[in-house]
Amino acid sequence: MMESADLVVRGGVVVTMDPQRRLIRDGAIAIRGKRILAVDKATAIAERYSAAKALGSSRDIVFPGLIDCHNHPVHFLSKGMIDDMRYPARWQERVWPYEATLTAEETMVSSTGTFLEMIKNGTTCFCDPGTLEPEAVAKAAERTGIRGIVARMTWDVPDAAAPSKFNDDTATALARGEECVQRCAGLADGRVNAWFSLVRADHVSDSLIRDIKRRADALGVGIHAHLSTTRGQVEAAIRQWGKTPVARYRDLGAIGPNMHLVHMGAITDDDVTILQEFDPSVCHCPSASMFGGFGCIAHGKFPELVENGVRVVLGSDACAVSRFIDMVRIMYLAACAHKDVKADPTVIGAHKAMEMGTIDGAKALMLDHEIGSLETGKLADIVIADAGSMEWQPNPMELPVANLIYSGSGGCVRTVVIDGRVVMEERCFTLVDEAEYVARAGKCANQIYTRLAIQPRVVWPVG
Repeated sequence: MMESADLVVRGGVVVTMDPQRRLIRDGAIAIRGKRILAVDKATAIAERYSAAKALGSSRDIVFPGLIDCHNHPVHFLSKGMIDDMRYPARWQERVWPYEATLTAEETMVSSTGTFLEMIKNGTTCFCDPGTLEPEAVAKAAERTGIRGIVARMTWDVPDAAAPSKFNDDTATALARGEECVQRCAGLADGRVNAWFSLVRADHVSDSLIRDIKRRADALGVGIHAHLSTTRGQVEAAIRQWGKTPVARYRDLGAIGPNMHLVHMGAITDDDVTILQEFDPSVCHCPSASMFGGFGCIAHGKFPELVENGVRVVLGSDACAVSRFIDMVRIMYLAACAHKDVKADPTVIGAHKAMEMGTIDGAKALMLDHEIGSLETGKLADIVIADAGSMEWQPNPMELPVANLIYSGSGGCVRTVVIDGRVVMEERCFTLVDEAEYVARAGKCANQIYTRLAIQPRVVWPVG
């Protein structure tokens, strides 16, 4: 007797990302409710399950939803605001004023755009390092159907160059961070949860670092922290604390499996040893470094981290900072950029980059028991990409991972399933009217630019 399923997804190849990294030719996935019932050959699934709806075909590649482990969703409406500006002037003059002036409604509108662009390119889960309006970010996630983690920005070391609303005292920063963790737990039918934030090393005190680690451990959540992004930041840390930011966090007892360290482009060999010992996640954002000139690729130690078993994952960073939110392109940069630095074509590569963007990302977000691979019992976060177009030829099914990352882009993605629900089908969103959103986003962006009394950075004359 056949079993009922709500949905069957078929592909010419199913890239499972399971522990054996199986590639199932002519495969299919049966789904009931939010979860995967079975992953097998298409013939076996057809013999066992009758489904209300079927998606995919023999010309498609099916793989787990991609996981963006570092993105600031509020920056969709700030695209173009900081193009080709130097650091730190771009933060002080544009990024911080933009973030500080956003209303909850504008935060929701901007985050919605980020999530729609993510879904269009096959991303099904995000991790936000912190904003002033985390519940508005969660509302946007609920509206678009995406999965993710939000946070309340924590900052307790005053900075005269920053908006005053950023500068909390230690007790207030901790309380606001914990309130977010409590209030945002399990939102959007369980798709959205919350972590703590440590915005960056020079804006958080020793006391806040210790307190947040203590509360994160007690509540079973993670900590999202920018750290050691540039050489200048690390040199300043050594002058102030007599040690690198990584060593400082180690000495404060903060580094562990629930610590999520982002950028990390200016670490030392000793830092690599610390990371290997204490098992945090390191999130590499190659597009942000290339766009912003951070030096993470030129000077970073990501190949060494990978070689030493440190969990390295990927993020797109903000729309204003990366200028695109396509995790396939991010995986390409991670797979290839370090080959050039090392003058070694065997460094990292497509298959390791695919792990970074799926199952390793799930482990970093402490969600690998639920997402990151296509396995029975896991949540159904699934991407269907068209492998029939020219860039996939001549061997689309023989080299699905390499073709996706080396030749493809998020533009190959046709259909996206999150939590067993089809949120985009044949590049049309099912929960949001795209044209209506685009019109609203344009008006909202214009209002923000007017309020800030700035204009997009136009280089050539416009007639």
